[in-house]
Amino acid sequence: MKTIGIITEYNPFHLGHQYMIEDAKKKSCADRVVVVMSGNFVQRGEPAFFDKWTRAKAALANGADMVLELPVLFAAANAETFARAAVRILEDTGIVDVLCFGSESGNLTSLQEAAKLMSNETEEFRSLLKANLDEGMSYPSARAKALETISNINCEILSQPNHILALEYLKALEHYHCRMIPMTIKREGANYHNPSLIAKFASASAIRKGFLEDQMAQAYAQVPENCYAVYSKALSLGTAPVLWKNYADALNYKLRTMSAEDLRQIFEVTEGLENRILRAVDTCYEIEDLIEFIKSKRYTRTKIQRILLHILLDIKAAEVSYFMEKPHMPYLRVLGFCKENADILGDLTMNAKCPILTNLKKAPEILDEDGLHLLALEKTATNLYTMAAPNPLYRATNQDFTIPMAIL
Repeated sequence: MKTIGIITEYNPFHLGHQYMIEDAKKKSCADRVVVVMSGNFVQRGEPAFFDKWTRAKAALANGADMVLELPVLFAAANAETFARAAVRILEDTGIVDVLCFGSESGNLTSLQEAAKLMSNETEEFRSLLKANLDEGMSYPSARAKALETISNINCEILSQPNHILALEYLKALEHYHCRMIPMTIKREGANYHNPSLIAKFASASAIRKGFLEDQMAQAYAQVPENCYAVYSKALSLGTAPVLWKNYADALNYKLRTMSAEDLRQIFEVTEGLENRILRAVDTCYEIEDLIEFIKSKRYTRTKIQRILLHILLDIKAAEVSYFMEKPHMPYLRVLGFCKENADILGDLTMNAKCPILTNLKKAPEILDEDGLHLLALEKTATNLYTMAAPNPLYRATNQDFTIPMAIL
């Protein structure tokens, strides 16, 4: 059976995601879809609007046959780390044939050309990159400008969100010598940051905003009908929305107990940024104010959000480097699967290159020290996430161990 893999966040799952799954299956003639999805925190360093089980159920109801979790150590990281870890998960399944990803252009050839240049950096490229960084550009902008200078690639194209990740997926395929082949689907409808809820395939950010601003009818019009009950249940019970601003107390406690040396160990804190962070704490308390104080032309809002999350979870640079150098993932965690294609779980168990987790209570029996360490961080992340549930009844700890995987 032919299986495609998709790397995503589904924050939340909407009509554009449904279209991509259907189009990818049609164009690849695939029988099954394996999704690698961020857990309770996403790549921008924010908590997911709905928890990972709710989002997994939405995916399974709309074409995904299995959902695997991208651990928070990688899910809330920069694009390169996010992509490499997710690609490695799909490769470690041993059952995925095609890696499918969205892109603004839909032009795989041009993306492969750019990815090749990025994977084999010349001295000229490195020199241009350094010069652009010295001018105060953010890393993505500096890299795109350097590539434009040494090639015929338009830097504006390279700065688009889906293209940035697409390039990292292609680099990761080469880095790990994957057997998976790449395929890209052109993004349809509104662009990544478009706030409109009346556009074809509104963006996830527009849908989240609609839910928050009580534009419920318009927001629900942008998601598959079978998601209505799933999302409305989470909103009515008070498990969602989980919002970044509600972590101000926890973050301030962490920051007020850390030294500059402590901060220097945190992932993505570089070039003296720890001093800027500590200065922010002197005058700012709310998370939005902290971000505004710390961010700059060089350090984007997204990067700062990720760093603040790394601080909350005590994610250190050395820890990320250690796990990224491993040849395989410590484990693959199944968040859910479809009963209609239940054989996919057996195929995964038979072909995977690392342990499979379906019941976390059995983890001590099947995981090594690295796996238990990574799983402990996931438990911490979920405990942090649930602290901000709107309804206090749903702030219980250890939900990774009490909520079963989704079976549809």
